[in-house]
Amino acid sequence: MPERLEWNLKRASSSLQLKDSLTENSENWVVWWYCGIYKNQQAGSQPNVLVAFRELLDSGYLSDSFILRRVPLTTLGHVRLGSVWKSGICRQEIEFDTHEFDVDYRTGNWQFSSFQYANQNNIPPPFPPSLYPLQYKRDRNWVIEFNLSSGGKLVLPCLEFFSRCYGRSAELRRVLATYPWRGTDGGSGNRLYAPLDQPEEKGKWKVKLRQRMVNGDALFLAHVKYDSYAEHRAKGIYAQIEAQHDPSGKHPIFLTAGPWYKEPARLKVRGIWFDNGKSFLGLQIVGASDPGGVPIERNRDNRNNAEQPAGITAGRQAWQGAPECATAKPSQIIDLTRDAEPDRGGEGLGIEEPEFELLGAQRLITNYRDKQARDSAGIKVKGGDSGSYSTGESFGEGKGVGYASIRTEPVMESQGVMRDMWNAMEFLRELYPRKIYKVEWFTFEDGYRSDKEPKLIALEPFSTQELIGEGKELPTATQNWPYMDRHRSELRGVLVARLSLARKTIHIVEIQRRRKGKASGSPQDTEEHFKGLVFVLDDQKHFASWLRKLLSRVRYAHGVLQKLEKQCPGEAASFSHRPARNERVPCEGAVRLALKKVGFHL
Repeated sequence: MPERLEWNLKRASSSLQLKDSLTENSENWVVWWYCGIYKNQQAGSQPNVLVAFRELLDSGYLSDSFILRRVPLTTLGHVRLGSVWKSGICRQEIEFDTHEFDVDYRTGNWQFSSFQYANQNNIPPPFPPSLYPLQYKRDRNWVIEFNLSSGGKLVLPCLEFFSRCYGRSAELRRVLATYPWRGTDGGSGNRLYAPLDQPEEKGKWKVKLRQRMVNGDALFLAHVKYDSYAEHRAKGIYAQIEAQHDPSGKHPIFLTAGPWYKEPARLKVRGIWFDNGKSFLGLQIVGASDPGGVPIERNRDNRNNAEQPAGITAGRQAWQGAPECATAKPSQIIDLTRDAEPDRGGEGLGIEEPEFELLGAQRLITNYRDKQARDSAGIKVKGGDSGSYSTGESFGEGKGVGYASIRTEPVMESQGVMRDMWNAMEFLRELYPRKIYKVEWFTFEDGYRSDKEPKLIALEPFSTQELIGEGKELPTATQNWPYMDRHRSELRGVLVARLSLARKTIHIVEIQRRRKGKASGSPQDTEEHFKGLVFVLDDQKHFASWLRKLLSRVRYAHGVLQKLEKQCPGEAASFSHRPARNERVPCEGAVRLALKKVGFHL
């Protein structure tokens, strides 16, 4: 019997239209399960994934029957389990529960399983069949079972783990699944690594990326280069596909793709609880932590970031003949084909996958820079207008097929700017203990304290005398500003932090922000935007009186702290919170900027 959809639906917007994969779906189809990989007989550089859909009926019930269609492997970041497609476009998405899990990637803390494997070995199935019914009782698709401290397990489909946790570009995963392993030395035909052309250094991992790789791929590829376990995982993708390939094209390949490093990790997952809340069936991975380790130096083909430009006698070879590449606009619908390869020199288009969060501290990755550029920029090729796009290997001309680069642009896990600033100050104290001796928060009641949980100073509401002012009542917006809501039920707080350094004491002030509701982009975009204030006093005895003055006047200024810089009895400057390159925790760049404003460089 058909079963009712138990979860709510939310609107979703996808820039992809999968015409040749989902040509006739004039009804709503829910992506239900990934059912193995096939080599592509028409466009050989684009492996396909067999996807099981269930029709969502107007009555709110799901069809008993499953609809099987093949989509490019490179699109799995968009064709997510629980997404709802109509006429080849994602229109809605199921609102599964979201939870973060601490897992352990070390051997013995996780295992592969499937319904068929469980049946053959007389062990419990990955999850109760009634929880999330599949087409076959002995389904052969592999899942990963992570042991949880609750005594239960986190279950994740291997293809979901592969598509979300193996690098940041669909191109990297396409190469792993399509071509025999070429090693890491950047030799001829290597689509992942370029020749390093610089010496190795102890205590640093160096990786040079090919043109189609994105910067975010450097972490995975550096581990594959320097860690034999990660290399074994990477090599195993194509090896499995080749070993299981059915030349007749009738039988799919069932891939095992597991963790590629051995240490504790954190995953943010959407899915369904079971086993009385002890276990979780994860259907979408929406965040993950980075592995720890030595710093990584990232290099690229045609990186165009030398400290000095090329001389006037240098050639113009950099990017010579490369196609121009734009980024798809959010409202743009891209026809992505699975059955054709892109034209040589055709139009290029960057397509971003749905959101992905970096949990915890980010791995330190720096960019290599030549002292002087060897070549000036050459002339790029302006591709013709493309009717469709492909993620495959460029071949031939005149088909009207452009190249699509699908990649993930992850955002760092945020707890709001004010708390992120405190966490970043603590992070830098631990990173530079010889430069930053102590980080403390301050309130008038508690004084300076170094507890991990900072307290805020609540702003004072306007008194009757202040409201009237000089015979004119304050505007309503000003009266309401000291509160976190217009109903005046909660006063806005201010974080006052002190960083004790060798030769000076620096204070940083941050204002509590109201939330603006859901917004696209960084989690910080859901908050009000205020600059922070950093100051160094001429004499610490002025601290209490200056702070009280600051907390009073900031109410009239609606949080615009830069208006109050010149009133400080010392040196003061406002600073922004724009994310900086190579941040390892949110707001690390903002704290560094604040310190730099008062003459302290880390």
